[in-house]
Amino acid sequence: MHNAIGWGRRALVWWVRLALLCAAVPAVAQAQEPLSAEEEKAREESRELFKLGKNAFKAGDYDAARDYFQRAWARYDKEPLIALALAKAFDRAAQLEKARIYYEHFLRLAPMTKDYLQDREQTVARVAAIKDILNSRPGVLKFKGLPSGARLEVDGKPADVDAAGELKVTAGTHSVRVTLEKRLPFERAAVTVGPGEIKDVEVVMVAPVDPATLPRDHTWTWRLGVATAVGVGVTALSGALYWANYGTYADRFDPATGQPLEATRAKYLNSDRKPCRIGYIDALTKQQECAAALAEGTQLKSTVSTWTVVTAAAGGATAMIGIATGLAALAAPVIDPSQSGAATSAVRVAPIWRPDGASVMVSLDF
Repeated sequence: MHNAIGWGRRALVWWVRLALLCAAVPAVAQAQEPLSAEEEKAREESRELFKLGKNAFKAGDYDAARDYFQRAWARYDKEPLIALALAKAFDRAAQLEKARIYYEHFLRLAPMTKDYLQDREQTVARVAAIKDILNSRPGVLKFKGLPSGARLEVDGKPADVDAAGELKVTAGTHSVRVTLEKRLPFERAAVTVGPGEIKDVEVVMVAPVDPATLPRDHTWTWRLGVATAVGVGVTALSGALYWANYGTYADRFDPATGQPLEATRAKYLNSDRKPCRIGYIDALTKQQECAAALAEGTQLKSTVSTWTVVTAAAGGATAMIGIATGLAALAAPVIDPSQSGAATSAVRVAPIWRPDGASVMVSLDF
């Protein structure tokens, strides 16, 4: 009650002083730079609205007074008295943030003269007091989408919201965590709210995802798979060449001893026009009768040995690549949804035939 009486007395004193200042405005205006016709008209209209607001204020219709003052300021925003009247009106309505803004407009516009000195001093003190009040006001976190049964923690401590989903907190930065059974936790490490500010926090609870159902990037699986397929082909081809050469060798020579068979010796005649004999010297050439046959056998056996090594190497490499293919399939990374449209590598397989047609190479481009 005492505060209300004090406010009424202060308001009455202020309006008396304001009336005296209004009477002095024309004299002050004369000292300022001349206004354009349009500005002069705007100022006169603003003064009329200001007077209506003053009368409404005296009659106790504070809402109407505040409306008139706002219209006056909108028409002409260079008059310090209008700014001060608006600041007082908002201050009375406990709209301190708006009051502070118009108090600061007044301090910016009011000249440093004796007529305004007391109002400037009081306004500076009131602005400081309003800032202290505003800074001491708690902020409000307004949770939207907070499911029933969820557990809320703010700064690591359990917290409860009111029926409107709001929670008062000290102004500053806070951490938020929401947990719910069968849902992934919702977390925000830094939610900043100012004094008296209402900060919305959109809560989204996501069901956990089975990693086995997520798409995976099998680029390397395909690459190694193609390499494995090529390795199988190379192994099969080299194996076929091995058996072909081995068959030729076995048809003409004894694989155990390397000696030419009778049919082979029949193709290598001695000087007597008879099949060559193992261990005999030709009477005419003085050379082993079967020297040419043995040379052919050595060449065929060398070819068989070469394809044996090639086939074994190709088979071993193919087995290793096959194992790598399986490991790549198991370790394929999950595809990032944001990169799902990105281009992936391609695999190109191209046979390269040698000019002599005796062999083939395979080119792999990744």
